[in-house]
Amino acid sequence: MSYQVLARKWRPRLFREMVGQEHVLQALINALDNNRLHHAYLFAGTRGVGKTTIARILAKCLNCETGVSSEPCGQCSVCTEIADGRFVDLIEVDAASRTKVEDTRELLENVQYAPTRGRYKVYLIDEVHMLSNSSFNALLKTLEEPPPHVKFLLATTDPQKLPVTVLSRCLQFNLKNMSPERVVEHLRFVLEKELVPFEEQALWHLGRAADGSMRDAMSLTDQAIAFGGGKISEAEVRAMLGTLDSTLVWKLVRALSDENPSALFATVGELSEQAPDYSAALAELASILHRIAIAQVLPESIDNALGDAELLQHHAASMAGENVQLFYQMALLARRDLPMAPDPRGGFEMALLRMLAFKPQGVAHIPTAPLAGANEQQAQQAPQQRSAEPSSQLAAQTSSPAPNQQVPVEPARQPSLQPSQQPPAAEQPQPQVDDAPPWDVEPQAGPGSEEVMHDAGKKPAPEFAPEPQVSAPVAEPVHEAAPEPVVAPQPPVNQPVAQQPVIEQSVQPDVRETNVQEAVVVEQAVEQPVAVTAPVSHPDTGLDERAALRERLRQQVAEVQSAPPQQVAQPETPAPVSEREQQASEQASTSAARLEALTPGSWPAMYPQMGVTGILHSIAANLELLGRQDNILSFTLDQTRSSLYDEGHQRRLADVLSDFFGQPVTVQIQVGDVYGGTPAQLIAATKEAQLLSARDSLNQDPLVQELQAELGAQLVPDSVEYLG
Repeated sequence: MSYQVLARKWRPRLFREMVGQEHVLQALINALDNNRLHHAYLFAGTRGVGKTTIARILAKCLNCETGVSSEPCGQCSVCTEIADGRFVDLIEVDAASRTKVEDTRELLENVQYAPTRGRYKVYLIDEVHMLSNSSFNALLKTLEEPPPHVKFLLATTDPQKLPVTVLSRCLQFNLKNMSPERVVEHLRFVLEKELVPFEEQALWHLGRAADGSMRDAMSLTDQAIAFGGGKISEAEVRAMLGTLDSTLVWKLVRALSDENPSALFATVGELSEQAPDYSAALAELASILHRIAIAQVLPESIDNALGDAELLQHHAASMAGENVQLFYQMALLARRDLPMAPDPRGGFEMALLRMLAFKPQGVAHIPTAPLAGANEQQAQQAPQQRSAEPSSQLAAQTSSPAPNQQVPVEPARQPSLQPSQQPPAAEQPQPQVDDAPPWDVEPQAGPGSEEVMHDAGKKPAPEFAPEPQVSAPVAEPVHEAAPEPVVAPQPPVNQPVAQQPVIEQSVQPDVRETNVQEAVVVEQAVEQPVAVTAPVSHPDTGLDERAALRERLRQQVAEVQSAPPQQVAQPETPAPVSEREQQASEQASTSAARLEALTPGSWPAMYPQMGVTGILHSIAANLELLGRQDNILSFTLDQTRSSLYDEGHQRRLADVLSDFFGQPVTVQIQVGDVYGGTPAQLIAATKEAQLLSARDSLNQDPLVQELQAELGAQLVPDSVEYLG
């Protein structure tokens, strides 16, 4: 018995043995099971995807002795004869060899006769697009209304060449190309049944080389078995197909990723020893870059079908996505330009050099995770930057506090005291006030308290002592008193003025109400920018005055909290008006003035400023303004120019005028006679006046008069034209 090739031996005999084409099989199976059969079917697709196979299985289903169904028995004489290609009622026609109209007529002469053995007479016309136009015309009538016992099964690889009259008479099914995954899966099944040892990577080479055709894959498998002496290995399949060693291509990718020119050209040298097809090398490089790009977006798509999952995962993590895209595009363009290179290797090397030379620009490198310690570093640098800023800038940037947020106030610089007024303590505490009343604030050391320094000595302000109880008598120094603060418009010359307190949100010192200077500081915060002089000593001040002063202090702090931010931070200043707002205001006022100035007399002169173009210009230029009532404008259109006018022009003109005047405008247009008040008439009159002026200027020109006098020259008036 002679050897039968794998493509014929493993040709499917039933629908369930088909690989792929589920969308076609589902329609045919449902039609067979529900007895909804069409009289003509057209199967279109590339070579080796199952067109003829499906047609033969369909012929079995129609003529099986067990009945019409989607599952023929495969054992009866009809099924056996169809499988062997000798069934008398299955007429297979090769349209490529029988293209003449005489062949088609001879074929159709027997259509009217009943089938000899089967239930249906089936005409299987392969490569039907090869028929001539005359053959198609001869086939049309029979194809449209065949006898009930006739079925037409047409197969083609180029359905675009079929006349639409043929396509409209058939049910068309487009068969898809086989994916490499489907091909490898089927080859694995066949080789296991054939007991042929194989390597998985070799099957993937065969699957990609088949280019979507299952028949080509089976033929290449037969060739690989013969080439390998009964087994299939990757090295032998690669040598048989002439494909590149993928290891070398991965070396190229690694050298590009590492930006290593030495390793790159060393790999090119190894590759050149195999006398490769450099176009195929670029294609393989682009294929690997494509897989890397997909792995970067969908890491779960990485598989080990080709045994390079580890390499794929490594380069997907190490290479930048924009570099992968750029390399892929360069590989495609280099493959296109390779035939124009002086030699293939030179073109290949230049493509690799371009990949090294060019890098994407303007790509934002955004870290996926925050840097360790970034927040702590910012927290440490913020107080230093705030303390370095001038107090005037901080005061200008002061914003209103939140309802529950305490905004501490930087202590005011104390005025210089006379020697007789100096307190006995070495350092006078610098009082500071929060927005909250001082009697409700607990003593605490804020995060920036150690950074509040005296301007003179640059020493940290000491913490205040606990507040004494009001009920107990307090011994005070002779020189300290609690008078009412004296507000002076101008301080004495020999006494410096206390600076205004500056609000600092990061400093929250302890607040204590210990002496009269605290009241002075609060009043400074309330009554800015009025300067407050140093307190005057009154030795006979008692606790009753302190209580009254404390009550007054409470009222003033309450006013501070309820007042808007502008009253606390600095005097009210008018909000700056932006240039855009100012321009918009000026434009609005100008537009309103234009509408007020619009009259029937000013309309022709104002019209050129509106910028009307197109057909609307032909209409609007011949309008005469009758009058204006508020925002309603009434026009009369010159009846000699009304051939192109419709109501749409009225709406469009209203939109243009509304934009020009800056407010909604209603336009009413009626066709009639005009009396010299249209923009077109004004333009024509202006041109005529300028033309007459030009002619008069020429007549009065001394040179022209001299030519007329001496040579008898004449000035042709019509030769003077308006060029404006």
